[in-house]
Amino acid sequence: MAWDKKPPANPLARVDKKRKFYFLHGDDEAAIERAKDQVVTAHLSREEREDNYFEIVPTGNPPQLKKVLDDVLSELSMVSFLPDITRVVTMYTVNDFFDGKSGGKGGRSKKKVAADTGPKKSSSDHMAAFLTAELPSLPAVLIIIVLEDYEKFKRISASNPVVQFAQNQSAVYGFKEDSPQFAFFDALFARQTTKSLEIWRQWQRRAPGSPRPYMMLASQLRLLIQAKTAGAPVLQQRGVKKSEYGTNFMPHEMDKNLFALKPAFRMDKLTRAAGAFTFGELLASYEKLLDIQKYAIPVSTDVYVPDRELMAETWIIDFTMRK
Repeated sequence: MAWDKKPPANPLARVDKKRKFYFLHGDDEAAIERAKDQVVTAHLSREEREDNYFEIVPTGNPPQLKKVLDDVLSELSMVSFLPDITRVVTMYTVNDFFDGKSGGKGGRSKKKVAADTGPKKSSSDHMAAFLTAELPSLPAVLIIIVLEDYEKFKRISASNPVVQFAQNQSAVYGFKEDSPQFAFFDALFARQTTKSLEIWRQWQRRAPGSPRPYMMLASQLRLLIQAKTAGAPVLQQRGVKKSEYGTNFMPHEMDKNLFALKPAFRMDKLTRAAGAFTFGELLASYEKLLDIQKYAIPVSTDVYVPDRELMAETWIIDFTMRK
């Protein structure tokens, strides 16, 4: 079955010891960590790591490159005490690689920018310049890790200077998780009870204890209700166009708005799936999700926490078999 297939081949098949830069991105954190360890192991033995391997984990909300750039460049420029030993540095996710802005932040007037010698360079510009001019001559390797979240539209931007450099150097390696969640919701909305339960259990085994699957039940059902509402004759009767409905009546958050979903085929799939349900079915099922959502993240003040896995499976059976 599709959800039981073997994981895709590692994009980083082998490590070229002449390469000094690796840009690892995607939502499969485990695969990314394995690839990182593969690069580190190719350059450093276990004994050599203590003095020659360094990890930089940016903090802040959101984490920004400017706060760690000096540390990254300093670590890469540090020469090992032992000859022929490579310095390896790993830098984790910063928000800069998602927005792709190469200039300074907003707030400066056009007149002010024109009065300067040129637009202010961003931290990404400075890092790209370092990677181009200085890293090739250093006995060092830089690994950049960017964890993406496709549901929250956090994807690397091709316009970011560091991403552009990585692409030009063929140093970009993508690791996308073959998540069962998409297959699960396809089966759920097609009213395939047995298949839905099988994939749900497989999803639970992949993420034991995680509240995400339970939260996703509610978020996807909300989108299905939106799709059902968007096709309702009552909108036409009241003179409300679909475009107006999406702009004025839907949530502003892109991941909660049916009309803003990317890629666009997701909206089409939900619209088709909504035809298999009545408003009454969808609203009744959504109300029954209340307890599942309540105990998705148990708190210490809960006197009693029911078996949420049993609750979820009972809900799935009821949802798919309801007529």
